[in-house]
Amino acid sequence: MESVPSYVAGAGRLTWFERTWQGFCRLVVRVFYRQFEVVGAEHLPADQGIILCANHVNALADAVVLQAATTRAIRPLARSGLFDNPLLKPILKLIGAVPIYRRGDPGVDVSNNRDTFKRCYRLLAQGETLIIFPEGQSHDVPRLTALKTGAARLALETMAVTGREPAVVPVGLTFPQRGKFRSAVLVEFGNAVDMTFAAQQSDEARVIELTERIRRGLEAVTLNAESWEEVNLIARLERFFAFRHGKYRQRNLHQRLRAQQRLIDAQRLLREYEPDRVRTLISQLKQFEKVCSYCGVKDYQLNIDYRPTLIALYLLRMVWMVLIVFPVAIWGLINNYLPYQLTKRLSRHFAKGTNQYDTANMVLGLLFFSGFWLLQSYLVYRYFGWAWMLGYVLALIVGSLVALLVHGEMRRMRENIRVFLLFLRRRDLKSYLREKRQALEKELARMVRIANRLSHH
Repeated sequence: MESVPSYVAGAGRLTWFERTWQGFCRLVVRVFYRQFEVVGAEHLPADQGIILCANHVNALADAVVLQAATTRAIRPLARSGLFDNPLLKPILKLIGAVPIYRRGDPGVDVSNNRDTFKRCYRLLAQGETLIIFPEGQSHDVPRLTALKTGAARLALETMAVTGREPAVVPVGLTFPQRGKFRSAVLVEFGNAVDMTFAAQQSDEARVIELTERIRRGLEAVTLNAESWEEVNLIARLERFFAFRHGKYRQRNLHQRLRAQQRLIDAQRLLREYEPDRVRTLISQLKQFEKVCSYCGVKDYQLNIDYRPTLIALYLLRMVWMVLIVFPVAIWGLINNYLPYQLTKRLSRHFAKGTNQYDTANMVLGLLFFSGFWLLQSYLVYRYFGWAWMLGYVLALIVGSLVALLVHGEMRRMRENIRVFLLFLRRRDLKSYLREKRQALEKELARMVRIANRLSHH
């Protein structure tokens, strides 16, 4: 179930472009992500300048998602090279982005950062909100990389220059399936970082300590794994736990992140003290998943009790979907097939890594879908007139929205029917898979108890 983000009031009145930009960001995020969840917005003070320190895992999409998560006008600190892009430059200027001149970038004069920091001091003193990515650049690794000291220096120097303390708020961005259309994103605002220091500390020592506090704050709101293989294993274990004892425990994205963080800590302890049991458990889990994959059976299907009432309700729902919903969705799919395929194929070509897939999809999708919609509407107007064009646009919008809502529903319906028929033919298969799962559940429960004991030593 999709949760509705909580919003806080920003500082000052927004310009027309800032309001338009916020609405655009929310529209893009709602279209691209099936599940958009915001947690901890209450940690953003309404009467104080804010430095949002976010992990950087999804290139330009990170800034779009962050803006969609709050009604505050946020000013991103962006590398100066982006201002050389003729398409991005006017947008960056209109949203109040601040250029950062990085020493590693070719032809960059880092002395320009003096003016950049002066502007940041002024914005923070006025109660504005800045975004900074302390890792420095977007990356493909499943953990935080080394943090730069820029965020800490900015916060401390703002206090020294203006006498006003900005709130330094860690923000975790979690994309469970980057690059996949209609996937999910979690935005978690953490607690503001403590800004008190010992009186005898030097300025440099304060910078180092504050950077470490920011790191700890980011670690609390992000999933930090050693490898993508570990991320995959932890995600599978978390899904497995969600279906324990024949019941599905509905979890939102925030609950799933916390569960996965605990699982990462537990498996690291177990790999150190019980490596043989961990290897055996992983081998058994892979074997179980291999059998399920071969049979085309998913976890939740093992827990379905095929009672006559349930079957009748499912058939009624299927008739409704097939006769009413799917024809409307198919109309939307037909009209959007070409821009969707162009976006899907070209995004992989232009993206230089998985951390750029979502950004490429958003940019190309905006260009292709808006272009095709305008062209289609113009052709209908040209040959049939205004009335037909308005009707066509309305039908196009409705069909597209329905297609988004039922994305993947036809595939799931086919899978459920096939598994139901499979269990009818092979009545022993369901009980066999359930027994295998129950044995894995017992071993997992034992491993969790061992991990809990180890964590308290």
